[in-house]
Amino acid sequence: MAFWFDLHRSHSLQVLVFLVFLVCLSFGIVDSEDGATLLEIKKSFRDVDNVLYDWTDSPSSDYCVWRGVMCDNVTFNVIALNLSGLNLDGEISPSMGDLKSLLSVDLRGNCLSGQIPDEIGDCSALKSLDLSFNALNGDIPFSISKLKQLEYLILKNNQLIGLIPSTLSQIPNLKIL
Repeated sequence: MAFWFDLHRSHSLQVLVFLVFLVCLSFGIVDSEDGATLLEIKKSFRDVDNVLYDWTDSPSSDYCVWRGVMCDNVTFNVIALNLSGLNLDGEISPSMGDLKSLLSVDLRGNCLSGQIPDEIGDCSALKSLDLSFNALNGDIPFSISKLKQLEYLILKNNQLIGLIPSTLSQIPNLKIL
């Protein structure tokens, strides 16, 4: 009989710990690095029209409701970044590679220049990458070949030079290049 009592008490304790975790998560006590990473990404842009005005580091700022940001409903990790057509100037930050849960990045139709950062290859879950209609230059980084989930790679209307890496053919799910 004591065994069943101890088992029930142990299960109740596990449920209580889980509920406390959920409460902490809902109040933002369990923090993610993604908010800080987004602020690093913002630093590399010149936001001439102040369209990213809500991207702030104030304690009450919830990065999951920032313009262009979509988060997973359970983990609160950033899964999509859509900053298309916002007249953003500057470069794509290497910090983009720190958003490990990204599924989609859409930066098309801005005024971004510089090279595509190698770190983009660290976004291993990425399925869609649209950097078209910018002023990006340099080579297509070989690191993109590490993105085995990638289905859409859209780089048209940039100033990219060099050969398309042959290793892109090793991306099994790639549908559009």
